[in-house]
Order: sequence, then structure tokens, then C-alpha cells
Amino acid sequence: MKNVFLSLAFVVFFTDMLLGQVAGGTYEKLAKLYNQGKYESCLFKADKYTYDEESSIDAEPYLYVAMCFYQLSISEDPVLREDYKDGFKQAIKYATKFIKKDKEGELYEQNFDFINILKDELKKEIKAQFDKGDYRKVATTAKLFDKLNRKEDILLLYYIGMNEMMSNNVSQGSRDLDDAKSKLDEMLNAKTFQTDAASKSLAIDGFLKYSEFLINQNQLKEAADLLNYGLKLFPNDGYLKVQFNVVNQKANSK
Repeated sequence: MKNVFLSLAFVVFFTDMLLGQVAGGTYEKLAKLYNQGKYESCLFKADKYTYDEESSIDAEPYLYVAMCFYQLSISEDPVLREDYKDGFKQAIKYATKFIKKDKEGELYEQNFDFINILKDELKKEIKAQFDKGDYRKVATTAKLFDKLNRKEDILLLYYIGMNEMMSNNVSQGSRDLDDAKSKLDEMLNAKTFQTDAASKSLAIDGFLKYSEFLINQNQLKEAADLLNYGLKLFPNDGYLKVQFNVVNQKANSK
């Protein structure tokens, strides 16, 4: 039991280290309030900056609003947690605004630890929704996930398309799949295709599940083609190889 408490204490301590004041920031009053743990006061002041004519063009106040909303949403004070029960959603909203305001991406890179915390939480939501088979919510949450990137994640767009197809949003799903495949093909041909671990994990799950969906629709060839495309992207993935071999054999024996 002692080890459990020590582990929890380490997690809280580590998170606090990650969520210090905005790195590379210039708003000293906001930094002071934030570092003192006065997140509500910091939130109100930062929010005012986002409406002020001069400071509304700066990215930093929006980042502080996002960070304060997040801190309030995980507060140890149950009253504050209840008051800011939608704090995580607001944190995503203002983080997205921050990214748009941060034209050069300098603050984004300096404060990526915070962005990554938000992305990790969204990935957990995506995984939970995917496991429940709520593919419409998966697509919606994955779009929020992509908004936390400075550049569109084309592999994630393909994943969104697969989930839209499984949620019977066929017209949008087809558009997203075609758009993503066109761009992925360009990268494959130019040998510039790259992705991160999070998008790769989601995409592989998507290929496997969507191929099962197609099989259940008696579309064996389409399922085999899908898995074959997945192997073009990830030629060394064992799960894709095994499922492709099984499905391809069935498709060819029809």
C-alpha cells in the first residue's frame, strides 16, 4: 500500500513539473498567479487578455486559459472540480485557439509537454469509444485530437474516415478516405511517409476493425485490399499480416 501512495505522489509531482508556467512566456502577472496555484484568478485575467485589442493577437493568454482550465478540471478541491467539470473540453478549445494564434509555432514547441498531456487524455477517450464500438464519437474525438497538431495528420484522417464508414456516415467517410489515401500515396511514392506512435496505434486498430466490418458486409475483396494498404504503410506489423493472409485466402477461394 505504501508503494501505491508513493507512485501516486510521483505522478502528481511529475505532472506539476510538466505544467509549470508557460515556457518562453512574457506575461509575468499570469506566470505569478499560475505558479502560486491561483488558477481561477489566472484564468479570469488571461481571459481578459484574449478580449483586449492589443493582447488578443498574442498566443500566450490563450495557452494560459487552456492550462488553467485543465488544472481546475483536475483540482483536489471537489467544489472546484464540479464548477469546472467541463474544464477539459474548454482546455482543448483554448489550446486549439492558442495553436492558431501561435503562427510560428515557437510557443507550441516550448510547451509541447502540456499539449501532449491533452493528447494523451484524448487518446484514452478515443480508445474507450472505439472499444465500445461508438465509431461516430471516435471520429469526433479524433478530429479534436488532430486540432492539437500544427499540421494535419493524414494518417489520422484515414482513421477518421474508417470510423465514419463504420458509423454509416458513408458520404463523409468516403471523402475522407479518398482524400487521405491520395495524400498518403504521394508520401509513399516520395518515401516521405512518417507518423508518430499514437497515430500508428490508432490506425492499425482501425485497419483491423474496419476490415472485420467489411467482412461482415460480405466484402471480402475490399477487406483484403484494405489490409494490403495497411501493410504498405506498416509492412512489419504482425497483426496486419496475419489478418491479411486469412482474409486474402478467403477472398481468393470464393
